[in-house]
Parts: sequence; structure tokens; C-alpha cells
Amino acid sequence: MKSKFDLYQLITPNIDDYAQFAMASVYGYAQYHGYSYSVQRSQLVEDMHVNWTKIEMIRQALLSSASEWVVLFDADLILMNNEISLDFFIEKLPSNIHILMPGDTHFFKWRKPNAGFIMVRRSEEGIKIVNDWINASRGDGSDLADKHPRNQRIYWKYVMPKFYNNQQLIPRRYCAKYHWFYRFIGHGKFAFHITQTDDESRSENMKKLVLQKTTVTIVEWATARLRSHRSGLLKLL
Repeated sequence: MKSKFDLYQLITPNIDDYAQFAMASVYGYAQYHGYSYSVQRSQLVEDMHVNWTKIEMIRQALLSSASEWVVLFDADLILMNNEISLDFFIEKLPSNIHILMPGDTHFFKWRKPNAGFIMVRRSEEGIKIVNDWINASRGDGSDLADKHPRNQRIYWKYVMPKFYNNQQLIPRRYCAKYHWFYRFIGHGKFAFHITQTDDESRSENMKKLVLQKTTVTIVEWATARLRSHRSGLLKLL
């Protein structure tokens, strides 16, 4: 049966040490709900920072998928509650909304989205949003395309003003982002995005969280699949 949602992650081999835990988390979630799930192991945009491969991956998926939505989860994100389906985020969604992302958690960016969790409707408008995002990174926004936070910076300045009425923010209570002054607030009801840490700390935090939600066996399976597929698109479900 065709999945309503196609889930994707970008996991290049250099981040396997922590991304294996994100893969185990998303795989268990996708399997539970019957979603399709693929992992891109190769950089698709060779002349730009690897983060732009995420957006190109979404663009390609929108053109090739038969699903209603293309969903991207970052490789440093753990899903905290398998009982919350992706339908939950769109069940009352107005027809003019074609992209959803969590609200960024920085005090001065509350109304700006964070690109660690992206849902794009497979529609003419959804494709246009992603195309404009990529085009801005090579056009008017090329001077910002390699300045952290790359994808977000371009989206905030060049895409969001044009498509503000077509986007919706997912509340922080559902998708929280790691930060030292948010550490006591919680992990988010749906997802926890472990940014702004070194790779060793990120790996430790992700391992601890994922083993609270899934089994060692799934983590070992994810590790083995990543080791055996070092390039290309790995379709898992």
C-alpha cells in the first residue's frame, strides 16, 4: 500500500557515529506507522556545503514520489513518541499550507522555522517553495549559503517572505531543540533535535535517548546497514 508520507534522512558516512541512533529511531517509527523511509548516503550537491544536499534530496523526492508528503528528519534528531503520527500535524491543516517546520528555539527567532524537521506537501506550491529555496542559495543569497545556519538563513531571508502564508510552524513543545538554557524544559513531545553539541556529546545523548525508546537490536541493525552501504540512496521501507 502506498505510504501517505515518504521519510528521508541524509546520513553521509562521516557522521555515522551519532547518526546511527537517529536512523534507528526513525526506522522504528516509520515501521510502526507503515511509512516509506530512505537514507541518502551521498552528497548530491558537490559544489556546496553538504547541508544543501538535504534540500536537493527533498526536491528530487517531490518529483519522484507518489506520496502526499515528503518528510525530512535531520541526522541528529531522535523521535520521542512513536504514538504521534505525522497525520497529527496535518489533520486540521488549511489547504494553503504546503510546508511545515518547527519553530526555532532561540529567543530572537521564535517565529522563524528550524530546518531539522521538514514536511513538504507534494504539490505545485510545495515544489515551487523548494525550487525557490535552492535557487536563492545560488542566486541572490549565494553570499549567505555557506554561513551557518545555511539552509535556515536562506529560507528566512529569501523564501519565507514570499511564502509566509504557505508555511506553518510546529510548536516547540512537539519538537524541541537542544540548548543549554532549554535543558530543563524537556525533550519535546514528538522529537528532540540535538544541535549545538560536539559529536561525542551528541552521540552519547542520542544513544541514551534512543535506547529508552527502542531496542539494542534495531541500533545494531542500523549500524550494520550503514557500514554496508557507503553511498547512494538506501531505501529501507
